Amino acid sequence: MTAQKIIVHRKFAFTLAKPHIDRISKLLAYAGIDTPSEIWIGSRLLISMLFAGIGFLLPFSVLRFAGIFGTLEESLTTTSVIYMVTLSLGLAIAFFYAAAFIMYLHLYYIIHDRAKRVEDVLPDFLLMVAANLRAGMTPFAAFQASARPEFGPLEKEIRIISARAMGSESFVDALAVLSTRIDSPTLQRTISFFENGLRSGGKLAQLLETSASEIREIEELRREIVLTTKTYSIFLVFILVMGLPLLLSISTEFLGTFSKIQANLSGADLSNVANFMVPKLSIDVGFITQMSWVIIVGTSLLISVLIGVISEGKILYGLKYFIPLAFASGAMFLIFKTLIGGFIGQLV
Repeated sequence: MTAQKIIVHRKFAFTLAKPHIDRISKLLAYAGIDTPSEIWIGSRLLISMLFAGIGFLLPFSVLRFAGIFGTLEESLTTTSVIYMVTLSLGLAIAFFYAAAFIMYLHLYYIIHDRAKRVEDVLPDFLLMVAANLRAGMTPFAAFQASARPEFGPLEKEIRIISARAMGSESFVDALAVLSTRIDSPTLQRTISFFENGLRSGGKLAQLLETSASEIREIEELRREIVLTTKTYSIFLVFILVMGLPLLLSISTEFLGTFSKIQANLSGADLSNVANFMVPKLSIDVGFITQMSWVIIVGTSLLISVLIGVISEGKILYGLKYFIPLAFASGAMFLIFKTLIGGFIGQLV
């Protein structure tokens, strides 16, 4: 990265308050991103502002020439211009926060994936450290010798701790940094136990073996819970992708067909129809179709969040399923609507 880009990104980062910068710096450390927080924040703010500029220009370009505001002459009236400016500001704010939120979600998923990978290999790492301790190594040498490439992010962090411990810091102080680099309560609890064992001079090998055994038992229980609750997730996805689009398509097509029948019948015909006591419908079919799309998108969002809570116990984790679920549900709504519309058209 050139010096000019770094200066620009740092200037954009100064628009945030220091508590927000400190919080994002902590998240970057959890994600294993070594880029300075000012540069990372500035570059993301710049990208978000570019998206805001796109949203601001949409009403004056694409939407205007698409005829959303009438003809080109009608779009130049005072009312249309005020409406376009208001819409431009709203879209600019929406695009800015949407871009920023998507980048935050990307960072959140990196942190979660990194912590998950560390927790998966942590028992094996602890057993290897315990074996090295029983072989006569010092705690520092046992940790350093246990770092293997197959441990992924944990191996990288152990290398960093080893470098710090060989410098001016003690091994205990360097080990405490590991808790600030990986957002894993399991790892933080294990490091706390190990630090207490180092200070008290306890049986470190036995402590690490016990910790590894407990971590594996907890992970096994977590897997069983996930398998137990996976049935609920599958049921929710089936209802969203198949049940909801089918019911909405039947409702919209029935309402449209019923409105056409009432429009084609005259007053005399209505009086001759037995038990035809239903008043004339004043609901627009187009409005009902639009509301069906709103229901599909809203339900997809809620179910994706619920799946995240069921599977991982975290709301944000399920948001990555929102777009696939909404797309699948919307596609099935169009398919059911076309099939039911053709079937009813043949009957009527």
